[in-house]
Amino acid sequence: MRFITANKIFSGREFLAEDTVIVLNQNEKIIDLIDSKKTDNLNIESFEGIISPGFINAHCHLELSHLKNAIQQKTGIVNFALDIIKKRNVKQIDIQLEEIERADCLMDEQGIVAVGDICNTDTSIITKQKSKIYYHSFIELIGLNPEQAFNIFDRGLMLMDKFRSNHLNASLAAHAPYSSSKELIKLISNHCRDINKPTTIHNQESKAENDFFISKTGDFTKLYDVLNLDTDYFTSTQTSSLRSVLNSFNKEVNTLLVHNTFTNQEDIDFALSSHTRLFWCLCAKANLYIENTLPNIGLLISKNCQLTLGTDSLASNSNLSIIEEINTIKKQFPEIEIEILLKMATYNGAHFLGIEDKFGLIEKGRYSGLNLIKGNANNYGLEKLV
Repeated sequence: MRFITANKIFSGREFLAEDTVIVLNQNEKIIDLIDSKKTDNLNIESFEGIISPGFINAHCHLELSHLKNAIQQKTGIVNFALDIIKKRNVKQIDIQLEEIERADCLMDEQGIVAVGDICNTDTSIITKQKSKIYYHSFIELIGLNPEQAFNIFDRGLMLMDKFRSNHLNASLAAHAPYSSSKELIKLISNHCRDINKPTTIHNQESKAENDFFISKTGDFTKLYDVLNLDTDYFTSTQTSSLRSVLNSFNKEVNTLLVHNTFTNQEDIDFALSSHTRLFWCLCAKANLYIENTLPNIGLLISKNCQLTLGTDSLASNSNLSIIEEINTIKKQFPEIEIEILLKMATYNGAHFLGIEDKFGLIEKGRYSGLNLIKGNANNYGLEKLV
């Protein structure tokens, strides 16, 4: 057995009592939490820092790992999207597979135990089958034309079945309000209800997204023109993208809104009054990489939103590290307590994915992983303990 303690131990929801010791068996399963004062064990490993459960990366694009350093920074979401479209298939498939496997190993080294991963292809299946990490693959569907919704949905089901037939957890997800029709979102969300799985959507990552919905103007008209996409069928809603599409989501489904960079108080209030199973994902480093701005995280916290953390992809991030996401947020919002950020990084992500019975908490009977957060609020470091 192994006995581990530290200055502080964060359970996933809160800090545990001082002098708590975690007892692990030879298989790294937590078999007990004991008080060090009530044991004479001399083999307690005592660490400087905070022990937390393994991290949950709630939003990633593993299959874009080969695009590290390939996309120009701070050009805005439209130019970023056009670059992704142009470059995502330039490298040979064997190179893409190598980079996917390297990124998976990187996340494991960074203390990440579970990932919500966006997929447009089946290229990540091989890596996920042999990974130490738990993956939930979100099969991302794109199609703004409502007349195409059923055909796109059926193709998505075929790709999802490839993952599930390889014993991998998967469900469908819409790409974004500006690229997925309300009809397609309804099909996706209702299917997730039927199979009791979560879903997700990119939300208000740019000002251009709201401009398109409010007045059918802005940078997204450029995107559609470059891609030669007809949008005559789309009518502006005269309100934000989130308020335009949220009622298309089934309210019985855990739903993750990703980025939320340009989400305001009216959007949040509307969302919280409309859907009780909403989660909100922060991808701070990607937000700075693409739009060079961050969401109003303080506002989201003050509204008691269920916040999670994600890394996005290596196309929009230098590293797939949750501790770096925490450091980035702390630098911009030093008033946010580490307890709040660790809850985002652990229990909340597990809760969204529906795996809180396995991950996200330090409790007896779990294989949740253990991370040691070292240093201070100016620059936290990480050591993977288990």
